[in-house]
Amino acid sequence: MKIPAGVLLVCLLASATVAANDFHPEFELLDSGGEAVSVSGNTLSVMTTCGACHDTAFIRDSSDHVAAGVFGQQEMDCLACHADPGAEPGADGRLNIHKPGDENCAQCHGIVGNDLDIPLTVPSGPDGRSMTDRTGEIISPQKVSNSGLNIAGKELLTHPFDVHADRVVGCVNCHYSLNNPVYFQQRRESRPVHLVFDPRRLTSADYLARPLHQLAKGGSSQGQGTAQSENSMRRCEGCHTAENVHEWLPYKSRHFDSLACEACHIPRLYGPALQAIDWTLVDPDGRPQRQYRDVEGDPASANSLIDGFRPVMLPRENVGGERKLAPFNLVSSWHWTAGEPATQVTADQLLAALYVNGRLHPDLHDLFDSNSDGQVWGPELTLGTPAQAEAVRSRLLDSGLSNVQLASTVTPYPVSHNVVNGQWATRECRNCHGADSVFAAAFTLSDHLPGGLLPAIEDASPVTLSGGIDELGGGAKFTPDLRTEGYYIIGLDAVDLVDQAGLLMFLGISLGVTVHATGRYVANRRRPRRRHARKRVYMYDAYERLWHWLQAGAILMLIFTGLIIHKPHFFGIFSFSYIVQVHNVLGFILLINAALALFYTVASGTIKRFLPAPKGFFGRAIAQTMYYSRGIFAGEPHPLEKTREHRLNPLQQITYLAILNVFLPAQVITGVLIWGMQEWPHLAASLGGLPVLAPVHTFLAWAFSAFIVMHVYLTTAAGDTAGAGIKSMISGWEDVEQNHGESAND
Repeated sequence: MKIPAGVLLVCLLASATVAANDFHPEFELLDSGGEAVSVSGNTLSVMTTCGACHDTAFIRDSSDHVAAGVFGQQEMDCLACHADPGAEPGADGRLNIHKPGDENCAQCHGIVGNDLDIPLTVPSGPDGRSMTDRTGEIISPQKVSNSGLNIAGKELLTHPFDVHADRVVGCVNCHYSLNNPVYFQQRRESRPVHLVFDPRRLTSADYLARPLHQLAKGGSSQGQGTAQSENSMRRCEGCHTAENVHEWLPYKSRHFDSLACEACHIPRLYGPALQAIDWTLVDPDGRPQRQYRDVEGDPASANSLIDGFRPVMLPRENVGGERKLAPFNLVSSWHWTAGEPATQVTADQLLAALYVNGRLHPDLHDLFDSNSDGQVWGPELTLGTPAQAEAVRSRLLDSGLSNVQLASTVTPYPVSHNVVNGQWATRECRNCHGADSVFAAAFTLSDHLPGGLLPAIEDASPVTLSGGIDELGGGAKFTPDLRTEGYYIIGLDAVDLVDQAGLLMFLGISLGVTVHATGRYVANRRRPRRRHARKRVYMYDAYERLWHWLQAGAILMLIFTGLIIHKPHFFGIFSFSYIVQVHNVLGFILLINAALALFYTVASGTIKRFLPAPKGFFGRAIAQTMYYSRGIFAGEPHPLEKTREHRLNPLQQITYLAILNVFLPAQVITGVLIWGMQEWPHLAASLGGLPVLAPVHTFLAWAFSAFIVMHVYLTTAAGDTAGAGIKSMISGWEDVEQNHGESAND
């Protein structure tokens, strides 16, 4: 490693040793030959100096950063991570040697600010803030409202950028060395199945001598990492037990099985996050055009305005292999490819082909100088027309490149930082369950399309982008569709065919009832109404009436609450979670009431009322059908005499057999399984899960709604007045026609 001359001079003038601090003992500054730099006058070699106590060859060969090419052709720089960034030895030659701090990581990864007294700002240029550029994450305990960023409405954002930074949890607490004895976990594939804990681990001295510089990271989450580092990083579940809190959340286990913690605890990001990057043209310094998500102006400028953005939710394979919905930022990129196989055209190649002495090539200048001011810069460096795209392509071909093509990709970047605590986390159910759900909201990819090319999903993306990419006002948007990945979100997802068929059935029955009732009214107006002899019969006992009204009330309330759950965006005045609980309680009332009724009818023998006698059944059914379709308009008597023992006509018997033996059990079973996904997820999954159970449950609800319309209407045909049938179910007494016809079961 080479250090600045001023630093070297200080080192040479000082003693041959430096005392770091209480953490690190004094050590000698050595050159690459192992001689003290104060004697040799040569350049300091960090590898040799640190190698006096540490196995630097092992560290170098195990380092993720070396493997990633962070240090290029130079030797590994231990001080980059283990000394204060930019710090120089003092007059006494002292350096502050320590474990890597957040500021060390920030040199390459993103914006970090642990100083609470100095308002946090965005450094100019994207260098050194790659993580922030990709996701908008800022690692700082500073409250958003106290930062130096111009954020819309920030006076109300009195929470820290990241709650873990606020709790003094540093980067290395999660991204630790894999052989650190404090955190060491043996890989599952190499651990004997009978061994729960292995006490054989490195001592602190052994670890300090040979610390593995493969760091824990979410390899499986992001499609990267070595075999040793995959699945190694501590996740939220490694420190927190979510089940012990979240008492306000219904279906806790179901939510935890489907959602990563970040889905609710990172509701919005306030750092400058890339939306799109355009490499089809570069400025004279070789820099591409960058669009930042929900940022007006240059994010490093005090005049910019950051609105913050809500990340898109996509399925992610969590550490441990669990697949959950988690937040992402999608960054679109446009660039040129050339050669066989096709590789991206570099900034140097673009500069050589497009610029002459720092000015855009004459073949391109007039095409891009839209305001004719003699300069091409900023927004003008965009492929806005096919002619511009073809002109740039021609210049690249003329420069010696072959097979030049315009390409575009969408890259998903997982969001894992900027966690907020429960007060600021997403708690409103409609954020997910409703038409404006975050799981279905369109996510802007770009405000324009260079060369008119829609971005495409990156082939090597470890994350499935389930949904579609479409044009939006000259740009592009991504609309998630999690149903293709097996997710079904109640209140958001619905099978349109089921709703259309159910609504058509309901409207068809309603229309039929309306036409039939109108015909009866007209017929009764045209002729005097005939009165038939009747006798008063105690038709329904107290339990039957209580059961009927309890069941009717439960069904009506279930339909109403179910409609709110199914379409919550139409019923904003109701609490979604409260309605879900009410719906569940009503469902169990219905189930218990139905079970008691079954016991009562079987024990009392009255169940045979629902069973039609085979002999002459079709004749009686046809007679009843003819009465409803013709006789009722002519004022004819009922074809079948109603008695306490035979109170149901053949059509009613068939209807109730279907309801009690098919529709009601199916509705109860699907409802219980949906409710039971909290406790028995595998049972529901074996029957297709929510994507199957919810549409079936919904269609049956439509069927019951249509039945209620028909049922209520037919009660108007039971007596001399329209309300006679309902009154009889209240009092128990009914005035029954005496027509001396056959009974319903004869």
